[in-house]
Amino acid sequence: MDIRQRIARRIRELREASGQSQTQVADSLSITRQTLSRMEKGEVPIDSEALFRLATLFDRPVSHFYEEREANGVRLALRADHPQLLTPQLRNRLLDRLAAISDLEAAAGLDLHHGLPPTEPLEKAGERELAIVQEVAQEERGRLGLGPVAPFSDPVAVLESLDIRVIPFELAPGADGEQLSGFSAYSEALGTGIFINTHPSLSVEHQVFSLMHEYGHLIFHRQAYHEPSGPYRTRGRTTSPAEKIANMFAEHMLLPPSGLRRFGGSLGVASLTDIFEIKRIYRVSFAAVLTRLRQDGHIGKKAGSVFWGIWKRRGWQTREPEPIQQPLCFYRRTERLARRAFERGEVTQDFLAGVLQVDRKDLALRLRQWEEDALIDAVP
Repeated sequence: MDIRQRIARRIRELREASGQSQTQVADSLSITRQTLSRMEKGEVPIDSEALFRLATLFDRPVSHFYEEREANGVRLALRADHPQLLTPQLRNRLLDRLAAISDLEAAAGLDLHHGLPPTEPLEKAGERELAIVQEVAQEERGRLGLGPVAPFSDPVAVLESLDIRVIPFELAPGADGEQLSGFSAYSEALGTGIFINTHPSLSVEHQVFSLMHEYGHLIFHRQAYHEPSGPYRTRGRTTSPAEKIANMFAEHMLLPPSGLRRFGGSLGVASLTDIFEIKRIYRVSFAAVLTRLRQDGHIGKKAGSVFWGIWKRRGWQTREPEPIQQPLCFYRRTERLARRAFERGEVTQDFLAGVLQVDRKDLALRLRQWEEDALIDAVP
């Protein structure tokens, strides 16, 4: 792809991600819609002045329009039966946010290490492979300082400590109730990102599981990421091997065997009260507790059928019982980086407002607070 076509593609991608029409963008640039259309097709040369105006309009560095990136772009893995719910516009908007956070990290002088553990890619989900997944999950809990029993008190903060960006978005269910829980992205240039759907129809427990599920994909499948071309089964007998692996990893990360032995091993014939106690301790869904208790033999097949029947009859598959009320906190790392970049004088206020997703009034309040905090920090 020559430089003109590359610039044309970037202009079109930024315009579509912003949700603006060609007429709206053309008006902002004081050109005709026909001229912008030709620019997006690579039919006219674009001088430095036009590039500067485009960079200002979309709040991007001028180099964004012509710099070379990976041949295949950022690779994705989706956790959804209906990946088409991730529309090109939403995809571009979220990946643009990933790129913006990458720019912020550079402006803050952050030396990224992208702390994913090296693992052997797994393509099958047989007994041997799933045993490996369980071992890796326990090793990873140890590497993250959680040990064999402790629950995740703040899974977002734990993953962000590895420089994995966790980015929320909100997307309502489709017409038939199909849902996109989340997805992850991997790029040699941009690093890693996990995108979590925070729509109110999805419980916090569901979001936590999706977060750890996508982390499992990044560990085991990051070299084979792609966009599914057809329906991607996440449940039932036809569940894909990659999904089984990511599910097993999430289940054992969130509900480790030693923890279940401590809190579930003495249950005997478990009651709903017992299950809810484990649910509260580990901040997971009722379904996740049942799955793990059954996997490790703490409840038998007959008791499991009884509890799954209760789960279904009471509608807990769509309405989590005794749900976590406190939402996940997604913005603390970005806020810290934004303050550091601002203090270094490496970012504009327009860029900060965009990456923090606040208006100029809220940004002004934050900047004032940062300046006051800096004065306090400077006092010996």
